[in-house]
Amino acid sequence: MSFDTSNLPISGGVVLAAVLYAGASFFGTGQVIADRTIQTSNWGATCQSALRVEISTRREPETFIPRTDCRSLLGGLFPELGRLCDQYGNPDMSGGVTATLREQERQRRAAEDRRIALAASQAGSRCDCAASVVTQDRLNWALFAGSARLISPISVTENLNSELTRALHSPHCALR
Repeated sequence: MSFDTSNLPISGGVVLAAVLYAGASFFGTGQVIADRTIQTSNWGATCQSALRVEISTRREPETFIPRTDCRSLLGGLFPELGRLCDQYGNPDMSGGVTATLREQERQRRAAEDRRIALAASQAGSRCDCAASVVTQDRLNWALFAGSARLISPISVTENLNSELTRALHSPHCALR
């Protein structure tokens, strides 16, 4: 059954043009405007730098391993004992335990640095994921694009960064 446009105050061509324009806004220009708006907001650079800072704040503090050589233990209290330690080669009083602990700490820090570098290298894909999640809201972007930006949904104009951040920390993008 066809739709009768003869009873409408406007012609069928105008209705058809409006429907085509709405479809083009919904399926085409809305996505283009969404991508361009997110690009001009400098989301990619802001997101990546924020993620790098967030990742580096999760770094565990460095473990303090005290020095146990003769000069450090005795030379601080009595300078003449420090000279005596220097005369005998400043031996390590712990029997090599602190050297082993320092090596373990160095290896732990190196592994943590690799973990942080890997997480930081994947920051771009998480930021792209957040941008694609926000652009999936086709109705708001189509309304924004189709009205030549006269109708501006709040999620598109005022809350864009908060929507992007919310999408970034959503389970969908957090697993990337």
